[in-house]
Amino acid sequence: MTEKDAAQEAPPQVPKRPKILVAEDNPVVRKGLNNFLVKWGYEPIEVDNGDAAWNTLETDATITLAILDWNIPGLSGMQVCQRIRMRTDGPYVYIVIFSARSSIEEQVLALEGGADDYLVKPAKPSLLRARLGVGLRILNLLAGPKAGSAK
Repeated sequence: MTEKDAAQEAPPQVPKRPKILVAEDNPVVRKGLNNFLVKWGYEPIEVDNGDAAWNTLETDATITLAILDWNIPGLSGMQVCQRIRMRTDGPYVYIVIFSARSSIEEQVLALEGGADDYLVKPAKPSLLRARLGVGLRILNLLAGPKAGSAK
C-alpha cells in the first residue's frame, strides 16, 4: 500500500470539541445545560461558584466560551466577567450571562460590563444554541484567516 492509499483510508480528522465553562450553582440547571452542550458538540467544564469559575479560566487557556450565572456563590458571574475583561493575557472568552434577572437595565449593565450576550432564564435551548453559534463565529474571526485560505 502506498502513502497515498493510506491517506485515503485514514479516517477524517474530527474537529476538536470547543470547551465551554458553565458556572451555575443550581445542579438541575447545570445538568440540563451540560446535556444540551454535549449533544451540540461542546465539551462543558462545570463549576458551581464564581471562585471556581475564575480559577478554571486562569488555569485552562483552551476555554474560550463561558456561560455564567449572574447570581452564583463567591465571585458573581458579573465579577468573573469583569475580571476576564481586565486580563492582559490569555485568549478572548466569549461570555454569555445566563440569569433570572430580566430587567432591561440589568441586561444593559451586563453588556456594558463586558458580557457578549445575555439570556434570561429560562431560555429556549434553540436560542442558547444559536447564541453560542454566534460566539463561535466571532471567535473564529478573532483567530484570523485559516492557513491556505485565499487573501
